[in-house]
Amino acid sequence: MRLHLAMAIAVAAVPVRALDVPSTPSTYFTDRAGVVSEGDSRRIEARLAAFERHSGHQLIAVLFPSLEGEALEDFTVRCAERWKVGRKGLDDGLIFFAFLRERRMRLEVGYGLEERIGDARAARLLDTVVKPAFQQGNYAAGILGLADAVERLVGGGELPAGEEQRQGRLPGVLLLLVVLLLLQVLSGRRRSRYWLPFGGWGGFGGGSFRGGGGFSPGGGGFGGGGASGSW
Repeated sequence: MRLHLAMAIAVAAVPVRALDVPSTPSTYFTDRAGVVSEGDSRRIEARLAAFERHSGHQLIAVLFPSLEGEALEDFTVRCAERWKVGRKGLDDGLIFFAFLRERRMRLEVGYGLEERIGDARAARLLDTVVKPAFQQGNYAAGILGLADAVERLVGGGELPAGEEQRQGRLPGVLLLLVVLLLLQVLSGRRRSRYWLPFGGWGGFGGGSFRGGGGFSPGGGGFGGGGASGSW
């Protein structure tokens, strides 16, 4: 009797991992939860492939149905260590994780990008870019918006101002538009360089997102930088 009791205690003391780390993804976007349409999956895949072409950095996104009892950061760090997203020596990879049942998400940031995307910025990305879309069930929009914002940051830009700041700047923006319109009229040209803000936005436009040849990790390292959130 005592032997059986001791064995039961020993088995109970052994930690059980309900969620194994999957093999390294072969695509930029992996929908293990089955919540994104085929068309939107292609759009995300093409966008994340374009991000690597434009910036040199790697960003992948993986949706899981559940954490299955795992601690969020423990699991995502284990994935990051195994998958090695980003370039070896530069450690410039990013991985976005979302777990649908728990409504939890995390952005893991490689060593080499922590200066541009520190923990506070990563948290703001999740809270202001991803969370609103995910709350509406629009997972594709959240991931695409994240890619746009990350590309802006790694390119030396900043995140958009808050809503109250944008409203405070509106009169100045309108004045600028009036000046540009006057210049357009006075120049007598249908198209001029002054109208560049209304054309394509470089890496942020939808027309340039063509599909790539699949994802291949470059050997990047991670040290726990990033942020977690919920929606």
